[in-house]
Amino acid sequence: MIEVARAGGFAAAALLAACTDDGGPRLSAVMPPAARRADPITISGVRMCGRDGDCANAAGEVDLGREPPLVRVPVAAYSDTIAQLVVPTTAPIGATAVVFTVNERASNALDFEVLP
Repeated sequence: MIEVARAGGFAAAALLAACTDDGGPRLSAVMPPAARRADPITISGVRMCGRDGDCANAAGEVDLGREPPLVRVPVAAYSDTIAQLVVPTTAPIGATAVVFTVNERASNALDFEVLP
């Protein structure tokens, strides 16, 4: 349990701001959680076409990586809740993360592994 009443109004406001939803995409799963280069994967979540769900005008991108340089992932197809991707042949082998960005708002990162 977090007690913010003792910390004062500023600390409570800062804590609330850190938890505020910015309307960006939120990922819930990547399937399978590990795959080889050139294999198809699917990510699921919400607001993958932006806050308004307008897939025709959403500028969506998917990246693999925890820190730069990130690897851009080709998107085969996507809707507001599912994206079908192909693991790039340039993806480094090992543990990484998937991040979906729409209209300059990044999602949460999901763990993923590129298999040899």
